[in-house]
Amino acid sequence: MTPFPLPLAEIFLPIGINLVFLMVGFAFGYVLEISGFANSPLLAAQFYFKNLTVLKVMFTGIIVAMVLIFAASAVGLLDYNLIYVNPTYLWPGIIGGFIMGIGFIVGGY
Repeated sequence: MTPFPLPLAEIFLPIGINLVFLMVGFAFGYVLEISGFANSPLLAAQFYFKNLTVLKVMFTGIIVAMVLIFAASAVGLLDYNLIYVNPTYLWPGIIGGFIMGIGFIVGGY
């Protein structure tokens, strides 16, 4: 049996699982805030193609995570069949991104 994904339901009580998720979310938000990626003018600069730092960092993070997941699966550390992958709904994503972009532009950031 592969060691990952961790069987959190067997390790923690249900409240413990929620605390793990809360800590991971807090850590992610803290890293975004401390690095300056929660800065509205920096995010708005993405839409005007003036500063693509956030895009580069997020794209690099996605590629690194993808490579590590498939490498761990190939080596036998991760059972990919046990990972839930959200289905892709393209049109709601496009419409939501368009609405958010319009909001940024109208907001004047």
